Amino acid sequence: MKRGEKDPVTGITDGAMRTLLKSVLRPCWRRTSRKTFIESVRYHATNPKTGRTWYVVDCCDCSRIMGCGEKERRPLAKGGLSKKARSVYEIDHVDGITPLTDIRLTLGNHFHELIYGKQEVVCYACHKLRTAKQSQQRHNK
Repeated sequence: MKRGEKDPVTGITDGAMRTLLKSVLRPCWRRTSRKTFIESVRYHATNPKTGRTWYVVDCCDCSRIMGCGEKERRPLAKGGLSKKARSVYEIDHVDGITPLTDIRLTLGNHFHELIYGKQEVVCYACHKLRTAKQSQQRHNK
């Protein structure tokens, strides 16, 4: 089918179908592979605020030690801080993931790489820098 052309069976375009599939399947991935990966890289350390032991992970770029349950309010683009506190670390897919272009061919590969691809723990600031760098490289090609 051509871009923007509606599928006669589903009544929506391929792009809309990709968006729907991604939005439905990503929460499943977040609850499974991310949790399993964090459990494999976390370790015990002493919390400097309370003196008790807790699970922590290290940022691969800046070596910041972050608690698995630690959250912070992030800065907004317009200034100020977000209302909701979010995790201080994020999981980065080092090799990227297969673009979900033709649903019939890449759906399995796309989500297989989301779950089993090489992942690293990075803090929010380092992940933001990595993403910007990758985006710039992609646009310069």
